Amino acid sequence: MSTLPPRRCPEALKGILGWLCWVISMADRDFYKILGVSRDASPDEMKKAYRRLARELHPDRNPGDEKAEERFKDVSNAYDVLSDADKRKLYDEFGEMGLREGFDPDSYRAATQGFGGAGGFDFGDLFGAAARGGGGGRFEFNLEDLLGGRGGPAAGAYVRMPRRGADLQSEVTVDFRDAVLGCTKELSVRSAEGDRTMKVRIPAGVRNDGKIRLRGQGGKGTDGGPDGDLVLRVKVRKHPYFSVRGKQLHVKVPVTPLEAYAGAKVSVPTPEGSVQLSIPAGSQNGAKLRLRGKGIEQKGKPRGDLIAHLEVVLPEAQSDEVKEALETVQEAFGADPREGLKL
Repeated sequence: MSTLPPRRCPEALKGILGWLCWVISMADRDFYKILGVSRDASPDEMKKAYRRLARELHPDRNPGDEKAEERFKDVSNAYDVLSDADKRKLYDEFGEMGLREGFDPDSYRAATQGFGGAGGFDFGDLFGAAARGGGGGRFEFNLEDLLGGRGGPAAGAYVRMPRRGADLQSEVTVDFRDAVLGCTKELSVRSAEGDRTMKVRIPAGVRNDGKIRLRGQGGKGTDGGPDGDLVLRVKVRKHPYFSVRGKQLHVKVPVTPLEAYAGAKVSVPTPEGSVQLSIPAGSQNGAKLRLRGKGIEQKGKPRGDLIAHLEVVLPEAQSDEVKEALETVQEAFGADPREGLKL
């Protein structure tokens, strides 16, 4: 069959192309049906449905079951599209064709509503200049190619488009010190392709429940599509003395009554090593002292401060000598320390 010139399609060909677009859209898989949810399902409803199906169909629970593995991939692909608001909008209007890289929604609408009016129709407009063979202004196609050939084995075949692999979710737990300074963790990842072990760099300053996205480390793409991402949720173990607020590092520093009363220098650990903290004479319990530039360091940002919270502590051992000493301290108060305590 001869090649047709660009942008000048007979009325019959316009009808065929319109029918072809309709057939392609009808051949789309129903992602909502795959997840078992309605088309107006909320994100939470889809997430619950996905988690249930993923647990049920995971290859670890169905070893050697190819049908379950294929269903697992379909469920992952469906959720990858429907959990993304932009992808879901394109899919709802155009089907899987709308997810193809370079797809032009405006050109598709124009094509299905009369193929650009009297000016004819350029099939390359649907997918941008790349579909025209290098942006040279011409797009030629053979009708047999569009319809799968005449009587050949590809006639009427459904052409699978490149698909991005599903994003994988995992969790890693680190000590507080490792979260502050950064570290490397070895992680075991399970996917439809099997188990694998990888080393992951945890950046300095990561927060509890923070997420790290590793590009291309997720599910394998199909039909030439890119691999998905691996999204790590970081859990940071609590520290008995340290905590993080914003880019500030906070630490509780125990001091004796004499150190608080007379003043002292005490050693305090920081991300860069221990430093001497000067405690002013007459410091009260709960007083806050600032060490500038000794807090959290995040990439591309100046290091935060370290805030020391003084906690006056008493000896744990009981003795008459300690009691007499504290009675002397008690007599030194010129007024009731709770005199201003009112609601």
